[in-house]
Amino acid sequence: MMKKRIFALLMLVIVLAGCKAGGVDFSIETAPSHKYGQSFPIVIKAVEGSEAVTGLEITANLEMAKMDHGEIEVHFTNNGDGTYEGEVELPMAGEWIAEVQAEKDGETYEGTLEFDVEEE
Repeated sequence: MMKKRIFALLMLVIVLAGCKAGGVDFSIETAPSHKYGQSFPIVIKAVEGSEAVTGLEITANLEMAKMDHGEIEVHFTNNGDGTYEGEVELPMAGEWIAEVQAEKDGETYEGTLEFDVEEE
């Protein structure tokens, strides 16, 4: 009985050691602006600890925090320095939410960001 418990505990330690601690944190580096009929850049920064993360494939679904304008999908380009840039035409200024999905080497990362969009 004791050997089974030790074996189970050992297996749990091995599984937990194999799990990746931490993850990628996202932040809005540059929020887009709003002006009817124009697209503006949105820049996201990705870090793990204090290190910039490059090589991610990032998309985000943007939606307004307090109004329903549907979701707007944005695809981001890797700038090579831990920042990722996309272009978006938003229907109005105000509070927005970005649901970020990223992938690198089979690992997936997610984050939720809130940001304000100013009228241009």
